[in-house]
Amino acid sequence: MTINEVQSARETVKSSGAAADSVSSDRAAKNRELARTVQSVNEGGGVGANSEVRFAIDQRGQALIRIVDRITDEVITQFPPETALRAAEVLKSLQPGERVA
Repeated sequence: MTINEVQSARETVKSSGAAADSVSSDRAAKNRELARTVQSVNEGGGVGANSEVRFAIDQRGQALIRIVDRITDEVITQFPPETALRAAEVLKSLQPGERVA
């Protein structure tokens, strides 16, 4: 998660309305703390000299943690793995009593 992503989240929080201000401000504070932690890990080489941690939300709304090569931008590893996400989709689409072959 980059500082820009946190700032974007903060702008979304501001526009969400007064009723959710305390919850939103707590979430924004947690996002800032997470961004600082990720930045510290990345600057300190915690995942390797040429790698960095990135957070993302995919098109399904699933939160992803990725270790990415800084030079090639290639995903080295991802949590949860894509195979687990696909398996979850298959299981979710099953009807009661239906079995996976």
